[in-house]
Amino acid sequence: MYGEQYKHLSSDAKLAYIVLKDRLEYSLRNHWVDEKDHVYFIFTNQELINLFNCSEHKVIKIKAELKSAGLLLQKQMGFNPKTKKNEPNRLYLSKLDVKATDVYLRGEYWQKSLKPLLQAELQKMQLIYIKTIKGSVSNTVDASNKSGIHY
Repeated sequence: MYGEQYKHLSSDAKLAYIVLKDRLEYSLRNHWVDEKDHVYFIFTNQELINLFNCSEHKVIKIKAELKSAGLLLQKQMGFNPKTKKNEPNRLYLSKLDVKATDVYLRGEYWQKSLKPLLQAELQKMQLIYIKTIKGSVSNTVDASNKSGIHY
């Protein structure tokens, strides 16, 4: 998602790709393959509407955006006479086209943006931990002093 060819995708489309990729991995674990041995998954529009808390129009727009980027293919399954129901579309997700420069950009992004944030969060956690430990020690000392024990 760091490359030039995906730069135009909206944040919603990028997030949807990640969510759909997660569902694809579930399909891989469960060996959901079609007659051509292609891995597919099912993620209904209603599920996406509920997940993203948006309208059906927005979900359709996001899917169209992923389709135009060559990342999503939908196969309409239509009416199944055995179940007497309309079957949900099968979705096929393409792999991202990653170039060496994209990997480099990802590394740069990590160095410039995420790593400092992670380090700041780690420092906050360490301070909280130290304060907690000191608080526990001082409470123990205070309780010990009340009982007449001195250090």
